Amino acid sequence: MSKFIKNKNKFFWILLVIIFTIPACSNLLRSGFFSMQDDLQAFRVQQLDKCLDDGQIPCRWVPDAGYGYGYPQFNYYPPSVYYFGAILHRVGFEYIDTVKILFILGYIASAIAMFVLVDSLIGHWSAFVSSVLYTYVPYKAVEVYVRGAMSEFWALTFFPLIFWAIYKFIKTEKKRYFIWFSFFLSLLLTTHNLMSLIFAPVAIVWTIYWIVLEKKIKLWSRITMSGLLGVGLAAFFTLPVLFEKKFAHVDSVLSGYFDYRAHFVSLYKIFISREWGYGSSGFPNEKLNLSVGIIQWVVGIGAVVLALINYRKNKKFSVLTLLLFILSLFTVFMIHMKSSFIWAQLPVLWWLQFPWRFLSVSIFLLAILSGLAVYLFKKFKIILGVFLIFFSIILNIDFFVPKDWLNITDLDKFSGASWQKQMTISIFDYLPIYAQFPPINEAPDLPEILDGNALIKDYQKGSNFQIGEIEVLEDATIRIPLYDFPGMQVKVDNKKIDHYNNDCRGQEFCYGLITFKLSRGEYQIETRLTDTPVRKIGNYLTLISIFIIIWLIY
Repeated sequence: MSKFIKNKNKFFWILLVIIFTIPACSNLLRSGFFSMQDDLQAFRVQQLDKCLDDGQIPCRWVPDAGYGYGYPQFNYYPPSVYYFGAILHRVGFEYIDTVKILFILGYIASAIAMFVLVDSLIGHWSAFVSSVLYTYVPYKAVEVYVRGAMSEFWALTFFPLIFWAIYKFIKTEKKRYFIWFSFFLSLLLTTHNLMSLIFAPVAIVWTIYWIVLEKKIKLWSRITMSGLLGVGLAAFFTLPVLFEKKFAHVDSVLSGYFDYRAHFVSLYKIFISREWGYGSSGFPNEKLNLSVGIIQWVVGIGAVVLALINYRKNKKFSVLTLLLFILSLFTVFMIHMKSSFIWAQLPVLWWLQFPWRFLSVSIFLLAILSGLAVYLFKKFKIILGVFLIFFSIILNIDFFVPKDWLNITDLDKFSGASWQKQMTISIFDYLPIYAQFPPINEAPDLPEILDGNALIKDYQKGSNFQIGEIEVLEDATIRIPLYDFPGMQVKVDNKKIDHYNNDCRGQEFCYGLITFKLSRGEYQIETRLTDTPVRKIGNYLTLISIFIIIWLIY
């Protein structure tokens, strides 16, 4: 058996990883769709696809969210996975099938990524075990089949790839790993910025360990440069997120149900509980598995024991095991109520909303530890690996099923009551600051004439613009069915005019819609979202970083 394992090349193992991953996502391999808590995944892909239709790159504003008044969705919400989804749709897949494909690819990509990382450290067999335990863990089932957390789920692919790029660059000092680190970091930042926040300290510790071990302190500056280049690649998104929060009602994502203090997890639920349900966090009577996985934490402790036993013979990986175990303990601690004093002192953590989001880092570290345990078990590593694979699958496979299955198509998803629901889900999130409350009715197709007399002709709505012809018969006040937002610009006959957003006639609460006055005459009007200075700087930094990457490659 040992010779068989040694004689197989990497491609064989990657194929085996894919085969073993398929049962986790096989329930997605059929027509129709499944219910999930974040039922906006297909809608986000569809909205970003409309951005591509109009050449709005990067996509910031989507036309149909906010009950049809438009929304700065991707000015704040990480867009990278949805770009990929829009491309898949353009190949020919329905939007709902695109979402299923993205989840399936997420399972496969994260498993392969874990294999690549651990294989570069300690070999094929240990890497294979790590990839299986990284897949068959309850939280991976919760992310897809319960929460439908697309971006957070895909972040789990970039954790191991960032570790791998850092390790390979320190070991070899080759330029390609410098580039890979920048690339994967930028993908993580534009896939889930909050996951980037809690992953960064772990990545820094990982970097310090290998720099010290390899005695290459001089590489620290180059790794820092690579990291800055990755931040530059993602600047088109990260800068607006950091500096334009004040332009949206973000208080709704920090209060009420989303207050982090309601979502700490007990030790029993973290380590022991095998309950399964499709409920929500914070409600005692609802079931939601928030476990690190019984097999995963048991083998993590076993890895520490083996590291202590093998300390003299294999100091490098024994120290690494102890270090990763300490880090995993810290991430688990951050999920428990006892860590509340840290949360209270670091308001930036409040944006996580759910302390149990640290599970993403916990299961990542424990998967590496499982591979290290197999490696340190030496002569019996085959037996241990088979045991871990078998029981991780047996104990968890029943979790990888949707709550229910809906026999629907895109037409069903984006029409009738379902379409109304898509336009209004999470309507408080990122509501432009000029609106007091979200609208209670869908946006009209045409502008409103608040006073005077005017006729609207040939009016069209795009992803981030609205254009049309208007004949003003008597001096009129026109209100566009579009939220005002920094960067919104009104042009009449191609000349920019001033507008305002506080004429709220006929509204119970002010929606902050774009309003302007026109005198008698015929006009071509255009309202469009343009870039603020912050967005322009972000765009330029991204373009410059892309050119640097191309220069480094060629």
